[in-house]
Amino acid sequence: MFPAEYAEPERVVPSVTVESGKRPLFIMLDGSWAEAKKMFRKSPYLNQFPVLSINPDKPSRYKVREASKENQLGTAEVAARIIDLYGEQKNADVLDLWFDVFRENYITGKMNRTLPDHNSIEQLQSYMANYA
Repeated sequence: MFPAEYAEPERVVPSVTVESGKRPLFIMLDGSWAEAKKMFRKSPYLNQFPVLSINPDKPSRYKVREASKENQLGTAEVAARIIDLYGEQKNADVLDLWFDVFRENYITGKMNRTLPDHNSIEQLQSYMANYA
C-alpha cells in the first residue's frame, strides 16, 4: 500500500488477485508522510512488491496532524478501506469505529478539546451489539 504518485508507474497495480485458499498480504508503512516516503525509497526489500494505491472518496477524519494533501489518510483509515475492498466489510467497519474512538480520545486528551461528535465509544458498542 502506497500512493501511486510516489511509485514508479510500472509497479502500480489496480488490484491484487488472491488465489483461492490464500489470504492477501499488505505491507503498510506507518509514519508521517515524509517518513513513509523515505522508508519506501530507501528499502530495497520493498522493490520486489507491486504497489496498490487507493483514491479516497472521503477526506481523512484523522485531524491530529494536518495532511499536506487532501487525499492523504491515516494508516488505520487506509487499512479499513483495504479490508473492505477484499470483502471484510464488518471488520473494516469495526476498525473504522476503533479509529474514531482513538481519534476522539487522543484529541480530547492531548489537545484538550472536545469534538462535536464525541460519541465514538457508544457508536462502537452499538455496532458490536448489533453485529457481533
